[in-house]
This record gives sequence, structure tokens and C-alpha cells, in this order.
Amino acid sequence: MVWRAHLTSAPTSHLDVTFHFIKITWHHPLSTLSSHSYQGTMSVVVPIIDISPFIAENTTREDKLQVAQQINKAALEVGFLTIVGHQIPLDLIEGTWKATKDFFDLPIEDKIPYTRPQEEYPFGYNGMGTEVLSTGKAAESGEVDEAIFAPPDIKEMFSLGPKDPKAGFPERIFPVKPADFQKNWEVYYDSVNNLAGHILTAFAMALELPDDFFQQYIDHHASALRAINYPAIASRDDVLPGQCRASAHTDYGTITILRTDGPGLQVSKDLDPPVWHDVPHIENAFIINLGDLMRRWTNDRWLSTLHRVIVPAADVVPSENADERVVCRRRQSMAFFHNINRDAVVSTLLREPDEVSKHEPIIAGDFLLQKHLASVGIKQRK
Repeated sequence: MVWRAHLTSAPTSHLDVTFHFIKITWHHPLSTLSSHSYQGTMSVVVPIIDISPFIAENTTREDKLQVAQQINKAALEVGFLTIVGHQIPLDLIEGTWKATKDFFDLPIEDKIPYTRPQEEYPFGYNGMGTEVLSTGKAAESGEVDEAIFAPPDIKEMFSLGPKDPKAGFPERIFPVKPADFQKNWEVYYDSVNNLAGHILTAFAMALELPDDFFQQYIDHHASALRAINYPAIASRDDVLPGQCRASAHTDYGTITILRTDGPGLQVSKDLDPPVWHDVPHIENAFIINLGDLMRRWTNDRWLSTLHRVIVPAADVVPSENADERVVCRRRQSMAFFHNINRDAVVSTLLREPDEVSKHEPIIAGDFLLQKHLASVGIKQRK
């Protein structure tokens, strides 16, 4: 696979599509409970992009190219963007959200039966303190032994893999309660997966590849839908030094499609030391970020950006009882991790005849499993 054409500017769209931008100032947090003011002067622009030209009928190629160029700019500069115009019904989103919350509200004895050995079934239920996402990042550089001593993330999770047996995973496992959980999750999974396909078409156009370039890699994809419950925290004393709700990491696959219910997500462009900034929460929008596989695929031209979830100052509220300690509200998110076929071989896309590849070809499934197992404290057998 060779990518040789240079990127060109997009023609003017015939649609009235407006692109909005959020300018955010970078800052160094003093702790994971961020209560201080911004510091520093570096800023970044996170675009809010209307993706509807890739979904709606009767749109022109020029309309789509305009969106693709905006996506390309975001991928080059920050690796994050927010999309609107996704056309996933709000009632589906809200129904899935409520069913998920109802599941997390169940007693622990009703959730534990959906836990499986991660080497056999890397989905299902994971309880509090079972994952340290920073070790997944460390796995890529071979530093897992050092990272394994990081404090566990403050969260519980439920994950669902693909339905297609060709993807190479065991049959899906669904909770019995609540009764509407399975129906909502199945429809939501398929809807967000279709959205990922539209985004990949936009990626192909942005890279000046054939529009259907990525389709050959996703006919038995290994994508996962994960819901995360970040519990209420009674006190700052309940957070260990360096502990986050989700520790600093990059995602593993092609793209992540994230829905949140509030602030707390922070991003750093892999600076050493990291310099963090808050990603704004936009109602009825999805946050999109690129994963490590897409970064490798573009020979590190596009970014897979370090991010984490902290306990933001806005979430810390006084207790009704003045004698009690502060209380941090509960938070929930749902992330769709788009992963290509497990047996796909990924070789870098090179822009120029003399460009040197920074990465050896990899098998997608091996790469993803290594990072996932590291995040839950399991070292692969050699």
C-alpha cells in the first residue's frame, strides 16, 4: 500500500455546512482532582464538525470533501474532534444510556456472573479496580513491568464485542437484567458501527485514497462497545496519589466514538511531561479520537493522542450535611472502539517515494490483544 499524492484543499461546498471550533488553553494539573486555574499559554483547536454530508442522501462529492479536509486537519493537529449531524436517534441513545445505568445500579452479585477470563472473552463485566489503562500504553514501549504498579482506575465496565462469528470471538454475553438491555445494546452497537464506516470513508477521502479503501479491512471487524461507570467519590482522601478515573492512555484501534454525560476528559499531545487540557462536553454530540493503529497506518502523520479522565472540580459538590466531606458526582460514558479485522495486516501508508516507514507491518489482532491484556494486568505468553 503506497500513499503518494499530496493533500489538496477542498472545493467550496454547495451545502450550508458550518464548522465550529473550540479553543482550549493547556494547563498542568496539580492533581487528578483539578481545582486550580489554567496555567501556560499553549492552545489547541478542537473542531466541531457536521458529519451529515457523509450520511444524508443527495449530497455532492464537494460537500464530502469539505468535511474530509476538516477531519484531516484535526487528525494532523490534535487527533480529536467532535461530530454533530450523526443522525443516530436520540431516543435510542437515551434508552441505551438508561438501560446501562440500570445495569450498573444492580447489586455486585448480579453483575459478577458476567465476568470472564480476559484471555478467553475480553468483554463482559469488569469490576472496580480491575484495569489500569496506562499499562496498555506502556505495553507498546515494553515498560509494562514498571507501569503495573500504578494505582487502579476508579471505574467499573461492561463491554460487548461483535456478533459475527467470523470476527473470531465467542458468542456474545448479555445481562438478564434490565430486561431492555440486550435490545438497546444490539441496536446501538450496529448504529455506531455504521457511523464508524462513514467516518472511515471520510478518512479515505482525506488521505486521497479510494473512498472504499478501508472497507476491505472491516468485513469481519473486531469492534467493541464499552460502558463505563465512574462512581461518586466521597472525598479527595479516597483518591490515591496519581489515581484517575481512567489513567493516561491512548486508544488501540482505528477510531473511538465516545458519548459522555459531563466534563472530566483531558488530552495531552504526548508531551514529556504531559500538559493536559479539558475536552469540552457538547450535548448530543460524539467525541471522536484516533487510535494507535491509525497513527501507525499513516506513518505517525496523524495523531493518537494521550488522554485520561480525571475528577474535575466542577463535579465536586458539598454534601447536604455540612459536617460530611465533599461528594463527587457519578459519571457515565459509552465508548465504541472501532477495530479492523483481527487477521488484517497493517502496513504504513507512505506519501512520498523516498519516505521511510517508521513501523514494521503488524497483525491487527495481535497488536490490540497485547495492549488490552496489559491494561488488565495480564502478560502474554511468549
